[in-house]
Amino acid sequence: MAAHKNTMEAVPRGDEYSRIAPVYDVVVGPFLRPVHEAMTAALGSGAVRPGDAVVDLCCGTGALADMAAGAGLRVVGVDLSPAMLHQARGRGNGVRYLLADAAATGLEPAGFAGCAISFALHEKPPEIGRAILAEALRLVRPGGLVVVADYRTANGARLAGAAIALVERLAGRDHHACYRHFMEKGGCSAFLTRFGLDPGNPLACFLGGRVGVYSVVV
Repeated sequence: MAAHKNTMEAVPRGDEYSRIAPVYDVVVGPFLRPVHEAMTAALGSGAVRPGDAVVDLCCGTGALADMAAGAGLRVVGVDLSPAMLHQARGRGNGVRYLLADAAATGLEPAGFAGCAISFALHEKPPEIGRAILAEALRLVRPGGLVVVADYRTANGARLAGAAIALVERLAGRDHHACYRHFMEKGGCSAFLTRFGLDPGNPLACFLGGRVGVYSVVV
């Protein structure tokens, strides 16, 4: 998912997702759907109630935002790719979409009951991933939830691990370098822990444990 510039108003000169956006849901959607279902279930639990506002940072084509809206939540989706947001806005379902930096959205602090970050941390340089997570914590009110899905280290499931590594390599050299660093440092759980959060055990795992969904109370 795309979002790593510095101002809400800035539109990127080149949209790296312009080619993949029209087919993204067809190619990646079947893999992401069960993960998004688990994230939606997590967003609908605890302090987050039907009708509450949640924000989806690096929302991409809006698949998760659409699912959360269908579950009765008021959703704001944020992404820096115009092509991805074009696909997202075609879904309808009352989601508000913003072309903005997920690390500096310009949205009001503590304005949301929950925040979702789906497969966005592993593809960014560490400092940008930390900035996105800091923005999530800024946006969520005390007692709210930050729900994160991303890659985790796991024994076994070698075929799934090889497939993920291949996809990340095909995404480009910079993307793959960020993925490798993310995994060498322990994956999603370790990333959250280094940030000072306690992710605990994942709520759900997919692809032989290679993907985890984590929910953290703010």
